[in-house]
Amino acid sequence: MKPSDLEEFADALKEQFSLPGTASDEDQLKQHVPKLMDAAAAEYGLAFGCKTETTLSELGVRPDIAIYIDGLICGYVELKAPGLGADAARLTGSHNKGQWQKLKALPNLIYTDGREWSLYRNGRRPEGQPLVRLSGDLIADGKDAIGPEDADRLERLLRDFLGWDPVVPHTPTPLAKYLAPLTRFLREEVEVALANDGSAISLLANEWRDFFFLDADDSQFADAYAQTVTYAMLLARLHGATSLDVPVAAAMLDSSNGLLARTLELLGQDQAYEELRVGFELLKRSLEALDPHDFLKTDPDIWLYFYEDFLAAYDPKLRTDYGVYYTPREVVELQVRLASELLETRFDKRLGFADDGVVFLDPAVGTGTYPVAAIKHGLQKVRDRSGAGAIPARARQMARNMHGFEILVGPYAVAHLRLTQALEGAINEDTPEGAEKRVLANRLNIYLADTLESPNASPPGGLDLTHQALTWEHEAARSIKNSGDILVCLGNPPYNRQIIEADDADTRRKGGWVRFGDGFEGGANQQLQGEEAILTDFTRPASDAGAAVHLKNLYNDYIYFWRWSLWRLFEQQDCGGVITFITASSYLAGPGFVGVREVMRRTFDELWIIDLGGDNLGTRKTPNVFNIQTPVAIAIGVRETEPQPDTPATVRYARIEAESRKDKLEQLDICTRFDEFAWTECPSDWHSAFLPVGTGAFFEWPTLEELFPWIHSGVQFKRSWPIGETLEVLERRFQTLIRSSSAERPALFKETPDRKITWRPFDKSLASVYDLTPESPMPKLERYAYRAFDRQSAIFDPRFCDRPRPPLVNAHGPKSIYLTSLMTKALGNGPAMTACCDVPDLHHFCGRGGKDIIPLYRDAEATSPNITGGLLEMLGAAYGFTPSPEELAAYVYAMLGGQSYTRRFWNELETPGPCVPLTHDGDIFAAAAGLGGRLIWLHTWAERFNDGPGDDQRGDEVPQGSATTIRGVSSDPARYPEAFSYDETKREISVGDGSFGPVAPEIWKFEVSGLMVVQSWLGYRMKVRKGKKSSPLDDIRPERWTPAMSDQFLELLWVLEATLAMEPELEAMLDRAFTGPCFNAGDLPTPTEAERKPPDQDKETLQPDLL
Repeated sequence: MKPSDLEEFADALKEQFSLPGTASDEDQLKQHVPKLMDAAAAEYGLAFGCKTETTLSELGVRPDIAIYIDGLICGYVELKAPGLGADAARLTGSHNKGQWQKLKALPNLIYTDGREWSLYRNGRRPEGQPLVRLSGDLIADGKDAIGPEDADRLERLLRDFLGWDPVVPHTPTPLAKYLAPLTRFLREEVEVALANDGSAISLLANEWRDFFFLDADDSQFADAYAQTVTYAMLLARLHGATSLDVPVAAAMLDSSNGLLARTLELLGQDQAYEELRVGFELLKRSLEALDPHDFLKTDPDIWLYFYEDFLAAYDPKLRTDYGVYYTPREVVELQVRLASELLETRFDKRLGFADDGVVFLDPAVGTGTYPVAAIKHGLQKVRDRSGAGAIPARARQMARNMHGFEILVGPYAVAHLRLTQALEGAINEDTPEGAEKRVLANRLNIYLADTLESPNASPPGGLDLTHQALTWEHEAARSIKNSGDILVCLGNPPYNRQIIEADDADTRRKGGWVRFGDGFEGGANQQLQGEEAILTDFTRPASDAGAAVHLKNLYNDYIYFWRWSLWRLFEQQDCGGVITFITASSYLAGPGFVGVREVMRRTFDELWIIDLGGDNLGTRKTPNVFNIQTPVAIAIGVRETEPQPDTPATVRYARIEAESRKDKLEQLDICTRFDEFAWTECPSDWHSAFLPVGTGAFFEWPTLEELFPWIHSGVQFKRSWPIGETLEVLERRFQTLIRSSSAERPALFKETPDRKITWRPFDKSLASVYDLTPESPMPKLERYAYRAFDRQSAIFDPRFCDRPRPPLVNAHGPKSIYLTSLMTKALGNGPAMTACCDVPDLHHFCGRGGKDIIPLYRDAEATSPNITGGLLEMLGAAYGFTPSPEELAAYVYAMLGGQSYTRRFWNELETPGPCVPLTHDGDIFAAAAGLGGRLIWLHTWAERFNDGPGDDQRGDEVPQGSATTIRGVSSDPARYPEAFSYDETKREISVGDGSFGPVAPEIWKFEVSGLMVVQSWLGYRMKVRKGKKSSPLDDIRPERWTPAMSDQFLELLWVLEATLAMEPELEAMLDRAFTGPCFNAGDLPTPTEAERKPPDQDKETLQPDLL
């Protein structure tokens, strides 16, 4: 670039800005910046062109100038008012910050205010290309502002910008990450265009909703638009399109995928293209630089994670919402091998998936991983049995027999590409080198369709060509849902539990026709089905069994797919079949899934469960084969022909144990047949868990519910701010709430469907939260058993608590004792039971839980024990003395409240629900009750079981332990603790600037099924409280660390120290009990239904004075 060109630019700016006018400062730069860049391009021999925006919405993402070189998009220029600067990340103001968040996705972008120039590539400056700042003020001084080196410095930046060529990766994973920000940018352009009611994109969105997806909101449409354009262009390029102009790309797609071709034509109409020109042209230019030949040489297996990688970079939250976590090869191939074995042994299909009549379907096909694996496995059988020459014909047959549904356009496009590669590779195995390659005669049976959509819904008639393509696609999918014999259904359906507040009228409930039948909004005519939704077959047994409270866990995508697949293979046809899915494993034992287990037992002849574990949120953390926290399991079910609904299926279980994900996958990889697994048979009761039948004495012992029949859920506030570490914190939070405005109050309160600020309690003398004034009295504050060994305080008032549990609270009194455990989830390390004497939280035991609270008494006066009728008398006959309710509770606590129970019975406790070794020996019972009583005394902070037997003098204070305050925690509010740590060498716990010790490592690591007691206790008392916030009121924290808090912490350490000191005695007592004669459950009285139910209530809701 000549220095004179830059001087001319400077003078032009000086003159321009000296003229009166109304144009914005940015607009006054628009005519001069392109001229300077044109002059620079001419020096380099480049044909320059540009387009400028005449308007720019405050919501807009479009940069001011688009630059073209040789007719191709080169990059973009964003103008800023002179003096504002060109350091994009440092620009202030919400508009500038929001604009940068969107524009930084662009691969070639200049920011300039005339004096400063910055080049950005995907949000970063290229190495060696710093911000260029010209020497003087161009607006004031014109060419006199240009320094001697300015032209050279700016010339380097402009040469780099104008010479840009997209460097497109030629392997799938890098390409996925390259395309993600470009697709995201296009999505944001669509969102902006949708804000204009008269835009072409708005009209297009209405068409989309009419004919594609009825319930798509603007964000869903923008997402679908951007992904569809990206993947349609990618597929067209890989099919050989040299230009990705919309008509050319659509024509290339037409032969293999008419739907994508027509959809691209629809979305890329001229008016829409012009409104989204920046996003379209970037994608077009980038993908045109992709070499299809080099790209398609990559191993097809590399495509396995393409869409997951894309979505992780494009929108991680969307990946979570879609449940897009693709299946490891080892898992897929194992499912295919085992399904193929059943085809051979039960249906006489020697070629497995490649045999005659083997029609198979993946109802959530994703990128085609399962069909690809089935094709490979089947064709290998053909090769082994009949030779390579038989492969082309079998491959064509498999193409006809293979079906798949996919709701997301991205993986749908990739699936077409992968399966075409796999099948055309097979049919060309015998094609001589250099000869023309044969292609599939027909498009693949992979459909862009919603599996869960009604099979009865007919599309409207009289549609144009574009919508006829979609209609054909939906009709083809509907035909597969309704007719034809499918022998295998396999895959990895999405699993995502949808949690929606009851009064949320905007969020669409998942589950479609499976959950709602044809009567829900957007479905077909109810009379077409004439029956209730098929999911009812899963929900009704749970309701009938009294497990309706757990049904919320059933509303999960994978359950909908299980129900649909059972319906399709065994209710729509009578040829039998095989289903194999890998899904979340919650249905194996969860109480809300009893209907699922019943329907499976009534449907299949045999069912095999391969439990892969992987729970990283629960009590027993194990490696997961996916990059998720939820445990998973493979299921393979078979029915040959005749249904036997009154004969439960034989269910077998195997568990894969390994130290790492890699080891688990290696185990799966070497298993080729069913007989290579160590199967254990499961119970045959309709509702029993899909877990092994327990063998040995443990499973004959009584459960807790058989001894203490009334088991209740703990209190659930549904907001964390009414629970606090100190009374002072709760008082300040309440004062902030009652001094808030009516507009602020709903958010401060954290409204839920059950508790609005306008809600009035049973006691009408209490004002609603809405009516509270600064003069309103402070509600009653009570101590609250928040977590195991963590006593906090709470506002016990029905206005602030969603689930106050009136039966539990009405039965609370000065002698109350509560035992807590896990009844429906596997126990982890540490005690299997904890005790408290304050009303407990729902998640008291270990930060998770459900119906897990055992009150010792059914009344506040402690006159009606929560013990099965006749049990104490039966024990009295055996022991020679009748135990008291407290003694039975203490005995059970001695068995379960130490560390040894979960160690001794770790494997048995895989099946949820602890069992109690209830001794026949009165001496053992009495000794154990004495130990258990002392343990409850410790765990209730010396407030219960104060009088011990014999020499066991207890008193009303926690026994002092070894730990003391080495260095006091500062009471200065500015130094309130923000962190804590443990030094094992010094055996000291540091809390802020204070420290406590000596503390043994065993105390620091004391655990209750994953809850690290000391660390949890401290975490709740840091400056930033651990856990989730429910309201801005949670930000009101203790102002200073007080001596009382240090005393409470020392007492916690002393309680745990004394607990661990008792462990040798507790372990020996457990061994004495369970190695001797014990009562079996069948020997004991059975609880009545009345005993299992909560006590009768005189009032319908919790009153604030009950405690």
